Amino acid sequence: MRVKVTDLTIGNWSLSRVFLAASIFVMGTATAIVGVWVSNRIQNAVVQNSANSAAIYMESVVSPLSQELAHGDRLSDQASLALDEIFMTQPMRDRIVSYKFWKQGGVIAHASDTDIIGNRFNPTDDLRRAWNGDISGSFEELDHAESAAEAALGIPLLEVYSPIRELWSGEIIAVAEFYERADQLELDLAKARRTSWLVVGSAFLASTIVLYAIVAIGDKTIRRQGSLLNQRLTESERMAEQNALLRSRVVEASERYATQTDRFLKKLGAELHDGPAQYLSLAALRLEAAFSKESERPKEAEEIQQSLQKSLAEIRAISRGLSAPDIDSLSFVDVVKRAVEDHAEHSPLRPDISFQGSQAPELSLSDKLCVFRFLQETLSNAARYAPASKCTVISEAQNDRIVVKVKDDGPGFDRSEETALRDDGGQGLMGLRDRVESIGGRFEVASRPGEGTTIAMTLFPRKLGTS
Repeated sequence: MRVKVTDLTIGNWSLSRVFLAASIFVMGTATAIVGVWVSNRIQNAVVQNSANSAAIYMESVVSPLSQELAHGDRLSDQASLALDEIFMTQPMRDRIVSYKFWKQGGVIAHASDTDIIGNRFNPTDDLRRAWNGDISGSFEELDHAESAAEAALGIPLLEVYSPIRELWSGEIIAVAEFYERADQLELDLAKARRTSWLVVGSAFLASTIVLYAIVAIGDKTIRRQGSLLNQRLTESERMAEQNALLRSRVVEASERYATQTDRFLKKLGAELHDGPAQYLSLAALRLEAAFSKESERPKEAEEIQQSLQKSLAEIRAISRGLSAPDIDSLSFVDVVKRAVEDHAEHSPLRPDISFQGSQAPELSLSDKLCVFRFLQETLSNAARYAPASKCTVISEAQNDRIVVKVKDDGPGFDRSEETALRDDGGQGLMGLRDRVESIGGRFEVASRPGEGTTIAMTLFPRKLGTS
């Protein structure tokens, strides 16, 4: 199945668009996280700076009047009255809406709300940090029990905790908590949030535009290259089809040539047998009749008689070698048996035959001739070079191929000799390889000196009647 480059899609989306959408989602998520983090950092920084400024101012006012808390849990009436007068002045009253003085353990020593003086509350995190010497503040975090009255006012408040130190020793003797109106702080924080989100959003928008441009250019490049690749693939497939067609024609031509050659050799062998061989036989008979009495037969006639007999034997041997048996109507199994039987008629080598696999596909005449010649040549080599070895012919049939192996446990040979011509001028395995491969088969040789030899042939018969 052919897969085009442009087929790499998810639904109606190309991979580049999926990548762009995923990237935008990830960047959007990251931008939201960064925006929230930056806004919180800015708010915390602004709140802390405001708390520091307010604490420094308040410390100069309340620290001298609260030194009594170093020796007790309550302020004297004079100190309480002085603090009330300070916080009741117009500038301070417009700025500070309430205040508390804390002792260790969450006890309120003094407060603008006299009803909670002496009460104990669970210490908050800001209060603990103040007892550790740090100024801490929070904006609109009035969800604790001791801040219920301030929360009921419904106005923005900055809650500040400032440690009160003894003048001479520097030891923390109490913590002053006061609530400052934060209308301007609320406006400043809102402006800071808008500015931070504007910066982060602008960066996200710019990154998205740049990313979109990169992906668009990349997508265009990929599509252009994909189109070129598809064109090359189409051309390659067309060339592959042409090559397959040409190869099929070459195999058909080779099969026809091999068939015609064997038929010609068969005809030539028959003509040798029926022509020159018959004339030589007739000449030998007449010569023998002419000199019926041995006493009258001259020596030259005897030599001529022997020469005629030798020539007749050689012509008949050549005729037998040229003529292949009539195997056109035989099955694959019968062709193998016929080749082995023909070899056994003039050789002491008696190979075993093993048939494996399913029913063989239908073979053409050229395939059958190839099987016959393969066995003829390999068994002849086995008889010539390994006459005392155990030889086995293994035939395997499958749906689309046949495999024939000739295996012996003889002395073997060096694979470099496979392509060498025989001393008698024959091509040996090289010619056999050419014959098998010329009709689309596969030829394999496995041999080492002293380890025997296995020669295998695999044919892929085409369906008869197809081109």
